[in-house]
Amino acid sequence: MNNINKLLNRLKVISLFGISQVVSVLAIVLLSLIIVRFHSVELWGEYAEILIWTNVFLLFLSFGNNDYLLKLFSKNPSNINQQWTNNLISRSILLVPSLLLILFIPIFNHLELIIFIVILVQFLNQSFKSLIVYHRRFTLNICIESSYLLTLILLVFYNLESLNLKLLLEIILLSQGLKLLLFSIALLKDFKHIKFQFQLLELKKSIPFFIPLAVGTFRSKIDAYYGTHFFSVSQLSKYQVFLSFLALSQMASTFAITPYLKNYYRSSNTAIKKTQKKFFVFGWGFAVVATVFMYVAISKIYHLDFTFQQYGLAFLFMIPLFLHVLLVSEYYKRDQQYKIAFFASIVVFFQIIIGYFLIKYWNINGALLLKLLGQWGIVIILWFWIKKQK
Repeated sequence: MNNINKLLNRLKVISLFGISQVVSVLAIVLLSLIIVRFHSVELWGEYAEILIWTNVFLLFLSFGNNDYLLKLFSKNPSNINQQWTNNLISRSILLVPSLLLILFIPIFNHLELIIFIVILVQFLNQSFKSLIVYHRRFTLNICIESSYLLTLILLVFYNLESLNLKLLLEIILLSQGLKLLLFSIALLKDFKHIKFQFQLLELKKSIPFFIPLAVGTFRSKIDAYYGTHFFSVSQLSKYQVFLSFLALSQMASTFAITPYLKNYYRSSNTAIKKTQKKFFVFGWGFAVVATVFMYVAISKIYHLDFTFQQYGLAFLFMIPLFLHVLLVSEYYKRDQQYKIAFFASIVVFFQIIIGYFLIKYWNINGALLLKLLGQWGIVIILWFWIKKQK
C-alpha cells in the first residue's frame, strides 16, 4: 500500500510539473494559431524571427542559473533565498552587453527598446524557475502561467483587426508584466533579511552549467537560425509552428526526471542504467503518439500542409529525447559538464558545415534532417563515452 501511495504521489508531482511546463509553451502554440488562422501568416513569420533571436539573449542572460541553483540548493537548503538573490543580482550585469547588442545590431526593425524591455521582464520571470522546481510549487506556476496565457489571448483577440508587430510586442510585454507581478507576490514574500550584493564569483561558478547549455541550445536550434536566413517569411512562420510542437515533445522528455533532480544526483549507477534503458524503449511509443498528435493539430486545426517525409523526420527526432535528458543529468551528476559542451561542440561543428547546404537546397526537409542528425549525434556520443568510463 505504501508503494502504491508513493507511486501515485510521484505521478502527481510529475503530472503537475508537466502541466506547468506545457502551459508556457502552449502560449506560443495558441498565439501562433490565432495569428495564422485569423490574421496573417506573414505577421507570425515576422514575430517568429524576433522570437528566435530574443531567445538567444535570454539563454545568455540565464547563464545556466537553473541547473546551477538546483544543485546549490540541494547542498545548502537553509540559505536558498540568499543564494537565489545573489545569483539574480550577479546575472543582472549581463543586461548591459545585451542592451548594447540589441541597440547596435540591425535585426530588430527599429523596435529595439520595446524588445529589450520584453527581454528584461522575461529574464526576471525565468529566474523564478529554480525556486518553483526546488519547492515543487507547480500548482502555483500553473495558475500564474494560465493567467498569463488568458491575458495574452484575450488582448490579441481584442486587438485582432489592428494587430501589427509593435502592438503584438506591447501585448506580450503587458502579459509578461502581469506574470512578473504575480510571481513576485507569491514567491518573494518570505525573502527577509536578504543582503543585496554583487558577487562576480556567482557567474564564474555558473560557467560549467552555462557552457553546455549554450552549446546544446545552439546545437538544437541551428536549423532555426539558418531558417531566418534562407526561409521566406511565410516559410519561417510555417516552420516555427512545426517547431512549437517539437518543443512540446522535448518538454515532455523532462517531466519524469526534473521534479526529482535532487534525488537523481544521489542515485546509483545501476539504477540510472535501468532507467535509461526503460526510457529509450518508452521513447518509441511516445514518438508515435506525439507524431499523430502533431499531424492532427497542424493539418486539421492550423490547416498547414507538411509532407509524410517531414512527419517521419519528426518521429525519428523524438525517439531519443528521454534518453538524452537522462544522459545529460548523469554527466551533471559526475560533474562532467564540460564533456557535454565538448561533445556538443563537435556536433555543432558538423551541423554548421552541412546545415548550410541542407537548408539552402532542401529547405524545410533539410532543416528537419539537420535537427535529427544533431539529436542522434549527441545522444550516441554521450552514451558511448559514459559507458566507456564505467
